[in-house]
Order: sequence, then C-alpha cells, then structure tokens
Amino acid sequence: MRKVIREVYINRMKEIALNVTQTRIDSIRKKDITKSGCRVYKDGYIGVSGSLGEPTEETWNEAIKNLENKVPYNFEVCKDRKRRRDLRECNMSSDEFLKKAEELLEIIRSEFPNFIFGNKIKSIETEITLKNDVGLEYVNLDKYYQTELIIKHKESVNVFDTAVQRCERQFDIEAIVKDVRDYLTAFDNIVEIPKETKIPVISNFYDLGEKVIEGLNGNDLYKGTSIFNNKLGKEVFSKDFTVYVDRSEENIDIPFFDAEGSVIENDRFYLIQNGKINFGYTDKKTSAEYNIPNTAAASANYDEVPSLYGQGMVESRIKVKSGDKTLSEILNGKEAIYTVIMSGGDCTNEGDFASPVQMSYLFKDGKIVGRLPELSVYGNIYEMFGEDYLGQTADRCYFGEHAIVLNMNIK
Repeated sequence: MRKVIREVYINRMKEIALNVTQTRIDSIRKKDITKSGCRVYKDGYIGVSGSLGEPTEETWNEAIKNLENKVPYNFEVCKDRKRRRDLRECNMSSDEFLKKAEELLEIIRSEFPNFIFGNKIKSIETEITLKNDVGLEYVNLDKYYQTELIIKHKESVNVFDTAVQRCERQFDIEAIVKDVRDYLTAFDNIVEIPKETKIPVISNFYDLGEKVIEGLNGNDLYKGTSIFNNKLGKEVFSKDFTVYVDRSEENIDIPFFDAEGSVIENDRFYLIQNGKINFGYTDKKTSAEYNIPNTAAASANYDEVPSLYGQGMVESRIKVKSGDKTLSEILNGKEAIYTVIMSGGDCTNEGDFASPVQMSYLFKDGKIVGRLPELSVYGNIYEMFGEDYLGQTADRCYFGEHAIVLNMNIK
C-alpha cells in the first residue's frame, strides 16, 4: 500500500473592474479571491475537495474521504520539480489605473460625442500555484488589462453597433484610442459588400477554426471519432499552417504547467506542422492509453479532477504560428473583410463552415475604410486552411493580437 500524497492547486485572482456607462465610470468593483483545491492520491485513486480561501484541515479531510469514491488516477504524480515564472510587467497602482481609464474615456468622449461607450475595463492579476509533498512547486504570476467596450451610435436602435477590445500586459490607452478612431471614423461610411464571391477575411483562429481545435482532441483523434480520423500523419492543410499548444509567455494568464503539473519543452508543443497533422493534444490519461506524447493539455477547476475535458479553455492554449508578413504585406493591396462581431457559426463533420458576420468593415490599402452591412462567410476548413490560407500576421493588427487571413466565400 502506497502512502497518501497530498497536492494543492491554488488560483488567486485580484481584479479591479471599472463599470462603464454612458462613456463614464459609474462604479468600481474590487475582488481578491483565492480558490484552493486539495488533492490526495493513494493506491491508484484520487480524492479532491475545494474551498474558497487557503486550504483548511477540513478541506484536506474531505479530499481524503473522497478517496472512497474510487475515482481512478493511476498515473505518476509530478515530483521533484520547481519553477517560478513572473510575467507581470506593469506595477501600476489602482489609483493610476483609474486615472488612465478616465483619461481614455475623456478622449473618446470628446472625439466621438455621437457614440455611447459601455461595459468594462479591468485590471487583473493572477497567481496559480501547484505544489505537493513529493517536491513539486510550480508558480505562475501574471497581470494584464482587459478592455471590452461596446459602442452604440446615439441614433441607432441596436443594443450596440460595434466593439473595441484588448487584453495586454500594458494598459496602452494610445493603442485603444487608435482602434476607436480607426473603427468609428469609418463607421458612418457605409459601403457595399464587394462583388467577388471569395475575398480575404481578417479574423482570429478561434472564430474560424473551432472545428480544427475540436478535431485535435487527442482522445477523439486516437480513438477514431475525430473529424480528422484517417488523416493523422497526413498533410491536409497549407504548408504555411502550423498549430501548437502554447504555454509560453506570449500567452496571457496561461501557466507554464497544466492542471496535472505536466510541462512541455520550451513551453510549446506542435500538433500540426506545415499542414501535416502529427499529434492531438493530450493529458496523462490519453498519453498513457495511446502511448503518445503528453502535451500538457489537462485542465480543471480548482475542485475538479484534472482531465482533457476539464473546466479550462483549451482554445486559449491552442495557437497558430505567425508568419513573417504584416497584414498589409499579406493582402498586397487587395480588399478584405475585417470582422468585428461574428457569432452563431457552425461546422459539419465534413468540414463545411458557415457563420453570420454581424459587424465588419471593409479593409483596403492598409486601413479600415467603411462599414459593411451584415453578411455571411462560408467555406470548407480543408480549403480555408489549405489553398485559401493566406497566413497569420506578424504584426498584432487585430484587437492587439495577430490576425488570421484566409479567402472565404461571402454572401
């Protein structure tokens, strides 16, 4: 009989949320929340219990009692490893944050009096810790600023018309103001949908490639139930299309370790390389079951057993490799559709994708030139990320992030 191993998974978040109404801050909410998950391992089973705040003896006793549920976990617990990564760049105080947010709102209020801005501006600091009594001690710290402003024209009957959002480690009000100027200067210039049936679309991978991410789930891929069944080891996309699990410092608020304590070399693991599907993303269970590499993709809420289907957003850890061309260089003078709000899309198991685009702009000659009416985009993912794939931008030209650009059918 093996001894009980104790492990604690702690997630602490400090948040300052500024509620914006009528382009002014109308309230401030502060949170400092610690969530602790106590795990115990014994004889191939795991017991878990969670609590708000620091773990207590009561929480540990509950976790030990939960061993009676016989939840299997017959994998080696990570041990004898230590690493601390601190990605905090900005030491701005709460007063300084409030002052800069008010400065931002004053600028856009004075420059665009015909528009109403609302929603949230947040400062978020996180500390995620995983440690146990067999020598594991991992700590990941991060701090970032999340601006999510919805925008409504004063004469509009819509709930909102467009949006500006950024999530960065610096609160860059100049960049946010530039986005607002770019979008709203073009807002009143209503233009027609280009007559071409296929045109470059500027968006992000998560709106267009959700089915690709879903298909790379290791359990489904190696069991044969993924849409990529029989495509493993084959080149099915563009040679310029490379996808990887990303736990590097470029990813905001994603620790270098997963919920089981697994890590990957250089904090990245390539799943699709140059269009060829090489691996699916995995946790310890999937890795052991199919004898394939562990890609550190286990996730869990603080009071859950880690799994490949856990609470964490796998999408936020799957990235497309950026190329060496900027957006303007990729388009090379071509008109494009710059999507702002796109939701309600779906993709079949055959790879046929379609989505309405509720808000978009016409992009031409390196800038946004006019607002487009509502439209739809559609295509097949094997073409979208194959012959129609134009690249992932080198510059962060899309809400402060890299943009994915691909030819799509429009109507």
